[in-house]
Amino acid sequence: MATTEHKLLATPGGPEVTAVLIEPDDAFALLVLGPGAGTPIHRPLMVRLADALAQHGVATFRYNYPYGQRGQVYAVEHIDPLDVLLTTTTSAKDAAQALLPDLPLFLGGRSMSAQLVSLVLTREEWPEVRGAVLYVFPSHWRHVMDDTVVHLQHVPAPMLFVQGSRDEEEAPLAELRSVLDDLGRRATLHVIEGANHSYEMPEGSERTQADAIEETASVTATWLSAQLL
Repeated sequence: MATTEHKLLATPGGPEVTAVLIEPDDAFALLVLGPGAGTPIHRPLMVRLADALAQHGVATFRYNYPYGQRGQVYAVEHIDPLDVLLTTTTSAKDAAQALLPDLPLFLGGRSMSAQLVSLVLTREEWPEVRGAVLYVFPSHWRHVMDDTVVHLQHVPAPMLFVQGSRDEEEAPLAELRSVLDDLGRRATLHVIEGANHSYEMPEGSERTQADAIEETASVTATWLSAQLL
């Protein structure tokens, strides 16, 4: 398995942001993986998720947004404008594709990036993108864009949603299920029982965050494989 760090221009005129490519020896797919609003690429949660995916043969290319590169990760007012976030997503997709052009390409994102990935797919014509993997999709988090769920109707690619059953503040399952029901076979939902927005389990649970991350990686790999049949 090879891990390499890369630099890319977030927007045509800069600034530069960091990305990390993990390529397992048995890689069968490439997932471009956007971070959550408060979890840039070197935060433990993103590292553990990428490492777990690699164990299942999924190469990942995870990247920062400009505000995360500057270290401004928690205050909402520091988040980049929507056009910068979307352009960074496009830049990361292009860079990853250039590095591993022979692997089937998927876009993925955690939390805020799940919104951005699904939105950018409604605005770009990317037939080479085989699907979208949307982790802890925040249907209630409106700090980046007002339309948190309506655009999902227009995503042309199949989508996998991996949600925690205790993530009710930002991603109420009942509401998300009603949205996904309207999408039919284009949307697949997997619920991790007991997990919150960070995949943490309740106190006293026999399962741990590591178990939830492993389940997420396993489900992702299975779904990606199914898209390639």
